[in-house]
Amino acid sequence: MSRQNILLTILPPTWPNMPPIGHGYLQAFLEQRGIHADILDFNHVFYTLSDLQLQRQWLVSCNTFLEDNILSRIDENNSREFHDAKEKMLNYGIVGFSCFKSNFETTLRMAELLKAKNNAMKIIFGGPEITRQFFKTAGRFHDILIPVADYLIVGEGEIPLHHYLTGNNIHKKVATFEQLYDLTDLPFPRYTGIDLNVYPRKNTIPLQFSRGCIRRCNFCSERLLYKNFRTRPVSSLIEEIRYHKTTNKTQYFVFYDSLINADLKKLESLCDSIIEHFGSIPWEAQIAIRNDMSQKLFDKMKQSGCYSLFVGLESGSDTTLRHMNKGFTAEDALRFFNDLHTAGLFFGISIIVGYPGESDQDFQNTLDFIIRHKDIIPQIAQMNPFTYYDGTSADEAADYRANPTARKRMGILVHEMKRHKIKHTKAFIGNLIEK
Repeated sequence: MSRQNILLTILPPTWPNMPPIGHGYLQAFLEQRGIHADILDFNHVFYTLSDLQLQRQWLVSCNTFLEDNILSRIDENNSREFHDAKEKMLNYGIVGFSCFKSNFETTLRMAELLKAKNNAMKIIFGGPEITRQFFKTAGRFHDILIPVADYLIVGEGEIPLHHYLTGNNIHKKVATFEQLYDLTDLPFPRYTGIDLNVYPRKNTIPLQFSRGCIRRCNFCSERLLYKNFRTRPVSSLIEEIRYHKTTNKTQYFVFYDSLINADLKKLESLCDSIIEHFGSIPWEAQIAIRNDMSQKLFDKMKQSGCYSLFVGLESGSDTTLRHMNKGFTAEDALRFFNDLHTAGLFFGISIIVGYPGESDQDFQNTLDFIIRHKDIIPQIAQMNPFTYYDGTSADEAADYRANPTARKRMGILVHEMKRHKIKHTKAFIGNLIEK
């Protein structure tokens, strides 16, 4: 294949603040095997071109009105750039699109436009939304998807994309969970061809220490993206951090792992290595509530530079936590929060209200837990009514769209947070509710 024949891209609207880590991994994996692929982040391109009003709408999660109309808005406001983007894509023989729920319709429409111009072009769809569509349709996919895509990747992308490009999967329409056995030799993203300095979150790079999750929360769709849990070698992370600090003057690092503390020994090794090689670096991550973490490890996280953590509490009711299959109790959570507090680690928690089977007393227990421990919990980082995701084992009938009680309870909780002056991130209160 020619050097300029393969394009990896992402269309709007998706989160524009940092470079697309999935594209970075795919590009690096292919480059390691002698195949060059370009990355063009059209989501960022058109976000940058948009006025402040549209940029604000861009950052609103589940903004279905914008998702349905973003292409026409772009064409109306930036017609020349929109035409140029299509022409750039038409220069490639193979175009791989990353599909999220927010940009799925946009991606379908763009693929149709490209196919109408050049039916010989090969279109590849991957990303979380393709996996969701797989579960939603029991692997059959919708009629709107099958005709426009030459190849669909469900789950991790490196192996199936490489197989397709080298002819091994050329006659397959769908690749399903063909993932790496381990991440030992996985090269880290260098984002060749992308100016990392143009992204809104300056001097920041996303990192991935692990893939998969050790927990099996009944409501979570993120755990469906991978079949098992694997970690990268600590030495590879240190090399990646050093590369970006040296080459791109990166100062901040955001881990995209489902859980940074899934493997406690490797997390401690990572913290020790960061301290040894850099002293500290500012980093943030998601973390699971566990009752087997030592205070020494919390202290090492702080010493290595951790400045913010996102904790999935979800409920203060033991009954609801058990229904969720969270793997801890409210007492475990309080002890965990106290340990974070002792180490001086800032964190925010997420809450789900109206979960299937949640009683009035369960909800009251959650409310009481938050109010009682507001001096220990620095921030409510996210709160939503229960939202059903395809492929999960939670009860779809309890989704907030069919469950007014969930919306009502969220309103009560918001009111009480304000009354008790509990800090919360306003933009992420109800951010999963479709607008």
